[in-house]
Amino acid sequence: MSEELKSCPFCGDTRGLKVFGANTDDTLVLSSYVSCENCYSEGPIKRTRSEAITAWNTRAGEKA
Repeated sequence: MSEELKSCPFCGDTRGLKVFGANTDDTLVLSSYVSCENCYSEGPIKRTRSEAITAWNTRAGEKA
């Protein structure tokens, strides 16, 4: 699993992306999500950092 975040699907920003609510060692926390500080969009809320990054990087119309 890649830790690299794709650009924001709404504004295209790549510099202001942050993973919130996640421990760096991917231990379980209550919730984790990716947020764009440029346009304030947020990805789906997930249980781990890895799941939040995977959800953010998943785009409609792309093959898995």
